[in-house]
Amino acid sequence: MSHALVDIGEPFRQSKTIPKTKAKSLTREARQLMMTLNALQDLCNQSKLSISISRQLETTLRHSKSPITHILSLGLGSLRVAQGQTRRLKQLTILLAIREQCTRLTGMAVEIYAQDPTFTRTDEIFLASLGISILRTPSSAQLGEAGELISSSTLVYSPFLTIEAYEKLFLHPGRLIPVVFGDDFNALASKWPKHSAERRQVESVMKSGLSKYRRRVISGAGFWLEEDETFPMALYEVVSNRDARVRAKM
Repeated sequence: MSHALVDIGEPFRQSKTIPKTKAKSLTREARQLMMTLNALQDLCNQSKLSISISRQLETTLRHSKSPITHILSLGLGSLRVAQGQTRRLKQLTILLAIREQCTRLTGMAVEIYAQDPTFTRTDEIFLASLGISILRTPSSAQLGEAGELISSSTLVYSPFLTIEAYEKLFLHPGRLIPVVFGDDFNALASKWPKHSAERRQVESVMKSGLSKYRRRVISGAGFWLEEDETFPMALYEVVSNRDARVRAKM
């Protein structure tokens, strides 16, 4: 049986990240990051992407057997690196939007955990100011502490994650992640030449891991720009064995 959901009736509008009084305690660099993040939240609220996220999350959570109480962010990257900084802040914007949407839909508190080996101390302090707890891993190809957090109440958020890390996520014996919000593997497979090693890696994950999941495309203009070097995203929800057999016959 799925858990109760609040019918919001329209796309979400996420609130500002933290109160001004708390923002004053941040460093100058962190305050600049916060100002950019707030502007990106406004941009996201006005975009068609927010509508897609809202609808797909609501549909997915209605089918979920357990309420989502934890969001695990993998591969966010350091927010201090200038190259690609806006893209990573946009990734963070979507992460915060997912938390707010899950909270509104279920009426339950949702905790965020983030893990990336490139996080600096400044990154960790900034993320902590947003209510995000930090986990540790020795490399981007290993799950580290994140592997211990995954449960029937976890949503994994992983756009731009390495394929090696995706293998750890999906090909681990006995592990089924309820919801994964990350790269669209159909688009990822077509990125590589047909007989390349990378294409075979992606197809292996799709065949052995994602065959147990239903794919919902996340799309919408008004947020990502060409210079962000973004990539198509999708939401994957695990399906029952019965549903998987029905899909296999279609």
